[in-house]
Amino acid sequence: MKHEVRKIPAAPRRVRLGALMARRWPLLVIGSLLTVFGGLVTWMLFLAAGAMPSDQRRLDLGPTESARAIVTRVEPPHPGPDGALYERVHYTFDYGGSNLGGSSIAAAARYPKSAEVEVELLPHEPNRNRIVGTVLLHHRSWLQPEGWLGVVVVPGALLLLGWLTGVFHLRHVLVHGDVSVGTVTAVTPVRWILPETLRVSYEFRDHQSRIRRGQHWVRVHSGLGMRLLKQQHTGWFEPMPVLCDRQFPQWNRMLLADDFFHSPVELDAMELPE
Repeated sequence: MKHEVRKIPAAPRRVRLGALMARRWPLLVIGSLLTVFGGLVTWMLFLAAGAMPSDQRRLDLGPTESARAIVTRVEPPHPGPDGALYERVHYTFDYGGSNLGGSSIAAAARYPKSAEVEVELLPHEPNRNRIVGTVLLHHRSWLQPEGWLGVVVVPGALLLLGWLTGVFHLRHVLVHGDVSVGTVTAVTPVRWILPETLRVSYEFRDHQSRIRRGQHWVRVHSGLGMRLLKQQHTGWFEPMPVLCDRQFPQWNRMLLADDFFHSPVELDAMELPE
């Protein structure tokens, strides 16, 4: 144990990135997934909002022109936001010497195939059109970009911010913290987490010799995880190094010297016999 504690470099230390990234890594994974996935969906919905929803608003505001159209196809009914059945009706019409087409959402069974209907269209943009009295699309709250931004992206960003704050706290502890000797009190597997993870609980004394307690997750296949797993099987836990913040001892971490970069002088010193 003394040899293990002595291998911890003197402050300020250079910490390996892996030791920092491992802290509360589920927050990093969940926050990244929510932010990236939610951001992509929000961006796609934002782009889509400039197409059909924009056309519908422009048709609502006008001015519009009218034309006679013939229904060519009616899609199967589907429930709308109000629970009623609606159909998407496709049609063609002549305008300015050109044969154009379009589609609208109307109440079910209102427009049969081959029926003659009146459409309204934007002047100089006849491809923006709809049957009079119908809509181009139904407004659904879960398809609005602001909803995804507030429900998915913002919480994901907050999780990432919380994880990043914890990483900076941990970095401060590892770089400038006091080295103490920790006694493992419990090692339990964390269920439903991949890769395999252990929860290690321990006690140590701060610089005022007061007993402190701490716990955190450790990957099974890390250096510390393999050592704890081996000791768990033997039923005897050897004391392990713990670093804690002098001002806030509740910020602490059990780890090994392998989580730090060592200078050549320190490496030479570690090779000396005890």
